[in-house]
Amino acid sequence: MKRINVGFIGAGAFISSTHLKTAGETDFINIAAIADLNEELLAQHCKKYDVGYTTTDYKKILTDKDIELVVIGTKQDTHAQLIVESLDAGKWVWCEKPMCETEAEAEAVLAAEKRNPGKLAIGFNRRFAPAVQKALEIMRSKLSRPWIINYRLQSNGSYKTDRKDSFYHNRAHIVYEGCHHLDLISFIMQETPTRVFMSGTGDENDISILEYSDGSRFVFTCTSHAGSTMLEKEVMEIFSSDGAVSIREFTEMRVRGIEGEQDYLFAPCRCPADEMVMKYGFDAWHAFQSRLVEPDRSPAQPLPPVKLACQEQPFHEKIEDIYQQMKSLPFQDRNFQVAKGWIEAFKHFARCCMEKLEPQTANGTDGKLANDIAFALLESKKTGMPQKFKNN
Repeated sequence: MKRINVGFIGAGAFISSTHLKTAGETDFINIAAIADLNEELLAQHCKKYDVGYTTTDYKKILTDKDIELVVIGTKQDTHAQLIVESLDAGKWVWCEKPMCETEAEAEAVLAAEKRNPGKLAIGFNRRFAPAVQKALEIMRSKLSRPWIINYRLQSNGSYKTDRKDSFYHNRAHIVYEGCHHLDLISFIMQETPTRVFMSGTGDENDISILEYSDGSRFVFTCTSHAGSTMLEKEVMEIFSSDGAVSIREFTEMRVRGIEGEQDYLFAPCRCPADEMVMKYGFDAWHAFQSRLVEPDRSPAQPLPPVKLACQEQPFHEKIEDIYQQMKSLPFQDRNFQVAKGWIEAFKHFARCCMEKLEPQTANGTDGKLANDIAFALLESKKTGMPQKFKNN
């Protein structure tokens, strides 16, 4: 079987729990090399996967003629530089979000993308989430515009931005995480907003409104220090004159008022509770996830025990059985996730690289657009006024 050689630059927690796992499970992907400054981490990956070699010098991967695809999973302040170097080295490049931090970096990335044959993908995986794909199918065939889309992303201090030693201290949440959702709405709307507005607090509990030419609106609640990690992180609601669609954490989709449609469930990723979730729905997943992470809560951040209304349901005993089997595993191996499209997006890009096909992933232009909208929203928050948006 033909295989594609992939080199990873940066192999920390996120890459370890997503793309390295996908590569290790996919028969047409070969983990040719992993570069990271943490040699202990490299040794752990070698025990877990069939790795060609490891290195603390990422340039070794760029000069390796056998490596066709480079995955960049470093902190965002190095993304633009590594994208440019990797493209100039003749590689296809997958880079995690955000693509860059400044407009100048964005221009440098687009210039490198233009002068090189290799393709660039920014890790906006939500485009590929099964729930999103189904919602788009319904929207484009059965829901007339304008669309009113309400999206809630809530987290309570998960990036520890209040701590000065945090990498994300003084970095804008709407850029480093909100870019995911700004790309998703651009992908859904297939056009850029005409005007944007953001209102929020100093600790980045923000509400944004994006307006579109046909009257469509995107209302985005994005919290940084409000909410609870024990509540579903993301909810999207789509309203049209023809009906409504609601998606809870990429797992449960409720479809209302649309003839010929039904509700849908989508299984979590790599989770022993898949069968239970597909039988009992989102409440089963919520109860399972709450039970799974509760023992890892820091005493410095106490949370009351999660007492869900659904705990007396038939699946509660099953949850305990699974938890008892898994409680001794390292946290990273118990951190199961909902299906946000990571697996589908990464495998699609790798296959396109191997077969030299045009990928459907987000490219440099998409990465720049997400950042440009975020920058316009920050300016709106600063001035307290809506901003006309021009796609440069």
